[in-house]
This record gives sequence, structure tokens and C-alpha cells, in this order.
Amino acid sequence: MRYPARILAWLKRRNEEEELLTNDVSYRGAFVRTDAPAALRALLKVSFELPNGGVKVAGHCMVVRVVTKAEGGDAARVPGIGLQFWGPIENQRAWDQFIHELKVRERAGMPAARATDKIRRISERFRMALDVQLGNETSHTRDVSETGMAIRTTSNLPVGTRTTLQIRRHNESVVVDVIIRRRIDEPDFKGVGVEYVDVPKSARLSILAMVAEGTPSEEIIYIDADDPELH
Repeated sequence: MRYPARILAWLKRRNEEEELLTNDVSYRGAFVRTDAPAALRALLKVSFELPNGGVKVAGHCMVVRVVTKAEGGDAARVPGIGLQFWGPIENQRAWDQFIHELKVRERAGMPAARATDKIRRISERFRMALDVQLGNETSHTRDVSETGMAIRTTSNLPVGTRTTLQIRRHNESVVVDVIIRRRIDEPDFKGVGVEYVDVPKSARLSILAMVAEGTPSEEIIYIDADDPELH
């Protein structure tokens, strides 16, 4: 049995941790929302943060199901990956207790979440530094996605401003329009989050190519479906 639950999940891929959200959970694993799924039967290092105390449950999981954007068109089939625990699990008793509590809530008619809850982030972000020119200021990115990027800057451009962004990598340059969507003020990063707008297909493909070129290849370990370590 799977029970609806929205808890934080961290997947370690490409030497980076992606912060994602679960859609549902079970004693044997979880379905994690993402529009950039790992391959079927890939082995991933995953950790979950349980509510009411923040206990971390961590271990390895095998990808046993993949739902793409096309399949996830309606609210009942959000895109993501189904994960099954493989090998030892840190704080397994806490996980089992969490699932038991969800089971009790559901039987009482009080589910912890609904299938129509929205996904937190629409695109996977890749940590990488690209040279950019935002308006009249030259800077570089902290992370990049299919829909936008975080840019280190001291500019006081207000949220909602539309401006021009030039992105450079090696000898290639792409110019797109962007809107300032948020200001970022963190201990190790100050800047803005921007969203691309009215981007021609050729420019979008060029940005994706820059990301692909600058992202280290993933070392994928595959697990057999009948592996005795699967829970």
C-alpha cells in the first residue's frame, strides 16, 4: 500500500544533492516528484526528512518506476520516479513508524496529502558557473535549469523587471529576455533568480546544450529486479 505524503527527499546525482518532494510513500520505498527522472533500475543514494522532528532516513534505492511529463498530464499521474529501498536503511524503525501513522490517518479519513498538491519546482537545476551579462553587469551563474537560472549579482533590479541576458560558454553566446522572479540573500550567495521569457526554440536548445556540456556524466549502477537486497 502507498500513502499520499509530501516530505523532502534528497537524491544524490552528479555529485550534487537534488532537493525534491515525495508524492506517496510505502514501507518499501517512495514515489518522488521530478521532471528529470533517473533511468529504470538505476541505484541512487536517497535521504528523506520525516515530519515532526526532522529525523533523516537514508539509504540506497533502486528506480522501479518512471513516469514522464507526457504520462503525468493529469493530477493523478505526476512525473517522477518510484524508488524501492535496497540494502541497509538508516533509521528504518522511524520510517516504519511514519508509514504506520499514515496508515492509521488514512483509515480514519484524514490523509496527510492529496494527489492535486502542486510540484515545488518545475525544472531540475544543475550547479554550474556560466558567464553572463545581466543588463549592463557581467557576472556568472550559480545554477541553471531549462526555465531559468540563479545569477550572482549586486544589482538592485526589482522583482518583476524584464531585461536582457547574454549567456556565454567558450565561443558560443546566447541572448534571451528574462524576468527577475526573486532576490536571493543567503550567507554564501547574493543574487537573483531569473526566468526566461519568449525564448526561441533555437536559443533554448543552445542553453540546454551548454548545460549538457558542463554537467559531469553520471556514474549509474544498475540493480537486478530480483536482487536479495531489495526491500
